[in-house]
Amino acid sequence: MENIEISFPTIGEVVREIFNCSGLLPQKEDPNNSILSASDKKTLQMQLKRLADESSKIDGKLDELLITLKKLLIKAVPNERVACLIMEFVEELLGNYKVVLKDDGTYLGKKKATQWFIKVYLLDRLVISFYKNYLRFNVVDEKLNIPDLISWVLPETNSKKTTWPLAHAWKLIYSTFSISQSAFHHPNKNSDDYKAIQNLEKAQSLGGLKQLPSVSSLYANLDYSLELLNKSKDAKTHRIVNAKQVNEFKLILFIARAATFFFKEVQKSFGDDFLLNVCTHIKGQSGRLLRINKKIGKDLDSIKANYTDLTTEEIDEINFQYVSRCWQNNAIKQEKGALLLQEYIEADAFKDLSEREAAMVRISCVGSFQAYRILEAEKFNTLENMPISFPEFLVKGLELKKRITSLSQAKGYEKELKDKGLEEILGWLSDWCYANFYYRNEDNENANFFYKKAFTKAKYSAGENQYTLVNQYIESCAKNNKYRDFKKAVAWANYLGLKVRWLRGWDDPESEESLKGLFNLMGQDKFRYAQL
Repeated sequence: MENIEISFPTIGEVVREIFNCSGLLPQKEDPNNSILSASDKKTLQMQLKRLADESSKIDGKLDELLITLKKLLIKAVPNERVACLIMEFVEELLGNYKVVLKDDGTYLGKKKATQWFIKVYLLDRLVISFYKNYLRFNVVDEKLNIPDLISWVLPETNSKKTTWPLAHAWKLIYSTFSISQSAFHHPNKNSDDYKAIQNLEKAQSLGGLKQLPSVSSLYANLDYSLELLNKSKDAKTHRIVNAKQVNEFKLILFIARAATFFFKEVQKSFGDDFLLNVCTHIKGQSGRLLRINKKIGKDLDSIKANYTDLTTEEIDEINFQYVSRCWQNNAIKQEKGALLLQEYIEADAFKDLSEREAAMVRISCVGSFQAYRILEAEKFNTLENMPISFPEFLVKGLELKKRITSLSQAKGYEKELKDKGLEEILGWLSDWCYANFYYRNEDNENANFFYKKAFTKAKYSAGENQYTLVNQYIESCAKNNKYRDFKKAVAWANYLGLKVRWLRGWDDPESEESLKGLFNLMGQDKFRYAQL
């Protein structure tokens, strides 16, 4: 993500990265992909394209892709509960991201904005989602013979060499059989088995691969290697593996492949220091939530001990409901603590406290997990200070677009932004000022030109400041008979949860009938709103 455009990644980019991270997309070396058929691949590509287009019903297109992802996960992940856990995280992440786009805004380039989102939101959402849903979906009852994730799912860096989770995963599998890497993948060294030799080379070269193998490729490697061990006549390499073990191995490889993709992207985009920081963050937060999970787990055991002859479905329901309530109560408690903490901050209560004392106050208010999250977010933000003039010119532009009466005012503001080096950051606001001037002078064509420029720049950077702009752009599209642009703008508003004027009262706001009705209404020249 080298783009210096001031914005967060688009929703289409985020979803594509989720699929890339999953390893479920076929690669050129996977002609016999067992997870995604040729027709499924074509359907998926079309769904991704439609989402990236953001033309209409973004939520609907997103839902289609999530259904596709879930189907692929159920095929690829040999455990339905784990597949549900993964899907829950994806849905929580996308919900969290939508809130950020709607509320936060950014003055950073796309790469730095992504780094900020990872550090301030994604890592904690990942850890919370895992520990919460591990109990909610009762994964513990699967009795998976898999070591604690933290012991192998994070990369290790020393002497300028990084060992990735996928290499750890293969080592776990080898150690299960007390067998070497070469003996596992190519047990009969005297044979010219090209496939076995190739599988061994792939396992050996994980650290230097530019493109990770797909999940299908990893599974094919595993299956063929286990088949050779089963057929081996040498007592040192002969092994028989049951179906449960095979599924556990595949689950380990799936998780490790996704983790390796993520951490490699972090290292490539942000460097070794940030990668180390990310791993330290995950380790610390995992330890804090593990203590919470152990307590919830003991409470669950006590509750279930009061019942006899519970069915699997009843046990799962108890887990789901009880764990959900625990986390809801925890969220309410943290919200109250956050309000108290805000009162302390506004009262400047930390000014005479040491760093340790201030940290203890935070912990007493919101708990150790949230306190660490707040402290780390503050540290990260100090490294990415906003331009000194940004707050001043943001406020100035927001005021100007409400009262603008001349082109010279818009040109003056635009020049000031250039002089301060803020034209890329606040260009959307400059365009908005021009648009409002032309709108007031009933020059619909020029108004639409600048509204479109402002909307395009602002949708992934303006945060909470875009509500009025989106509505004005929607009206402008109608007045210029641009129905396709109109639908895209309405789709964006509905996706973020921004209320579209005059559309909110319709029974089915995104139906073609509703959209055309609003389009015709707003297209009337006498239909005009005050520019706020």
